[in-house]
Amino acid sequence: VAAGVIILLCLLPTATYNTASAHDGEDHGGTAKPGGIISTTFMVEKETQFLFKILTEKTEKQNFAASKETFATVVPAPQGMAVVQSPQTGKIVSLTVNVGQHINKGQAVATIEQSIDAGTQINIISQKNSIESEYEAAKAQYNRLKSIEDIAAKKDITEAKARYESALKNKQLFDANTGKNTGSNKLVTLFAPISGIVGTFNYSIGSVISAGQTVFQITNLEKVYAEAQVFTNDVAILKRASRFTASSNQNDTIQYNLKLISAAQDVNAGNQSQRVLFEVLNTNGQLKIGENIRIRMYTNDIVQQVVISSNAIIDVNGKPAVFIKDKAEQFTVSFVQPGDNNGRATVILKGIEEGEHVVTNNVYQMKMIYQNQ
Repeated sequence: VAAGVIILLCLLPTATYNTASAHDGEDHGGTAKPGGIISTTFMVEKETQFLFKILTEKTEKQNFAASKETFATVVPAPQGMAVVQSPQTGKIVSLTVNVGQHINKGQAVATIEQSIDAGTQINIISQKNSIESEYEAAKAQYNRLKSIEDIAAKKDITEAKARYESALKNKQLFDANTGKNTGSNKLVTLFAPISGIVGTFNYSIGSVISAGQTVFQITNLEKVYAEAQVFTNDVAILKRASRFTASSNQNDTIQYNLKLISAAQDVNAGNQSQRVLFEVLNTNGQLKIGENIRIRMYTNDIVQQVVISSNAIIDVNGKPAVFIKDKAEQFTVSFVQPGDNNGRATVILKGIEEGEHVVTNNVYQMKMIYQNQ
């Protein structure tokens, strides 16, 4: 009987528990599961590493220039946006531009036909006759006195000349405004105030518009401004910054160099941020008005720190972590405390030691392998 009991006990299954592996004596946040604890160390075969192109780099202390990232909104430069408005109520009789077309400053964009009522027409003709009569009389008197300049008083000649020049200016001004057209219809040509791209408009030939109504909007994106919100903690970095760059949320591979135009002149009462303006040369036209962009302020403050590629850091269970290669097929997840970064590299304050090999390529695949172990 005793022998049978011993044999039965030997056949019962036993529970096996994996011990939590800590990297260099640190607890890397392993979470417990029923029946055991997930180890921070896991295996990845060489074939899998080759398939997913898992690459590593050796960590080392480097000279790191501190920087800070903030956000900004693209706004038009002072000469970067303009509208073309009709000075008179009338009908559009010609359009010489299309949506999206690049036009130059001073180029004719449309012609407006102004309809004049009978009363206004009579008033214009009356003014025209009065101005022309004054001009002819002043001209005749001045020419008569010039012909007898030897015997005429110098004072009379001077007064006649002033009268003639005043009448001439009035006539030129009247002709310029009426276009020498005193009929019931008057044509007004609209010109582009700046060079740029014509925006969307809703008018066609024959449309009736009112005085002061916007016909076109022209935008020049070659040079734009970036309006950044800088908070109190970052003001010191702004003052020490030696270089500014920007990148678009739409395409972060293109870097733009910025020029500081104006430091903060006012404070946003809502969040106590300071508004700072930068100038951006946007020759490729990638940045659009109203777009949110990221601005990085670089200082000359150099520190010696363990620095790794920013691509190596990934979120694991809500914490920043990296994957360290211990052996040919053995990896360890290490939870880290990141410091400053410059967009490409990040300072690691805790969690990595100098000389360790950190995964920098296809880190997300490593996370999936770790979580599926």
